[in-house]
Amino acid sequence: MEKEDIVFSRNTVEFVTVAAEFCAYLERTNEHSRKEFVETLLKLLPLLYIKAQMLPEEDMINDEDMEDFVTEDSYEVLRMTIFDLLADKDSYLDVFVAEMKYSDTPVTKSISEDLADIYQDVKNFVCLFQLGINETMHDAIIECNEHFRQYWGQTLVNTLRALHDIRYSTNLDEEEEEDNE
Repeated sequence: MEKEDIVFSRNTVEFVTVAAEFCAYLERTNEHSRKEFVETLLKLLPLLYIKAQMLPEEDMINDEDMEDFVTEDSYEVLRMTIFDLLADKDSYLDVFVAEMKYSDTPVTKSISEDLADIYQDVKNFVCLFQLGINETMHDAIIECNEHFRQYWGQTLVNTLRALHDIRYSTNLDEEEEEDNE
């Protein structure tokens, strides 16, 4: 398969579409209620996971590091916006952490940090893809797929578990009513 083939393949185009929607949704976090945010992410995250799994595995064309578009400041603003929305629901216990094997205490993770981490990789990919340079687009696909397999894929499913718990273990409808009073 030539580099143009994977760049414009159906699987890549579908991933780019979902990835761009995921990033845009997180960038509008402050426009949503906690309930709407959680429910939408429970739909977007599995789709992002499925589409990422379908990205091709190939070798990079260039040896240079890919450009980063997400700055520390924009990362932190996004993380804090999500944290503010989730508030007391942001933390969860993680059992899929290597340190857990050697620890007597539970490992606590943060949904806001996890989502910001996923966003950082996916947004960098989307921005690289939007440059429209075939070799850059090709390498962005390969790098994103590699990062998915090594890091953010597991982070995504852990976060999904935590969001599922928020949605179905707490009554978000009652919380929303209390917030509106």
